[in-house]
Amino acid sequence: MEIWCVMTLKNRDWDYMEKVNLASDPNTPVAVLRELARDKEGMIRRYVARNTTIPEDVLLELVMDISRSIRWYVTRNPKVSSNVLIKLFEHEKSLKKPCRDVITALYAHKKLPHVAKAIIETLFGEMLN
Repeated sequence: MEIWCVMTLKNRDWDYMEKVNLASDPNTPVAVLRELARDKEGMIRRYVARNTTIPEDVLLELVMDISRSIRWYVTRNPKVSSNVLIKLFEHEKSLKKPCRDVITALYAHKKLPHVAKAIIETLFGEMLN
């Protein structure tokens, strides 16, 4: 069924609301969520980042998204793992201009290890005030 869904997704001109509904539905097959995570429309990727059934490897892809709001939504996913948060932190600190909202969301997250929080305090303390 998932292959059929992905083929249908690729071969049909889906409208925006259909994609939003698929991206936010916890019953959407994982293969479809994978495709939607690569959608050109940032808002669709944002809904995928919020979907609680998204697998970790897709969240890891979204950690690298060009849109800071999508990276921020990764921190808000209740199923996000400490591994994903660490990867997001590594990505954020590699950027020329890290996003304050992402840094503060990471710092406040209960699943981010204390060592990473100490590094945030050292590197980005001014963002936390």
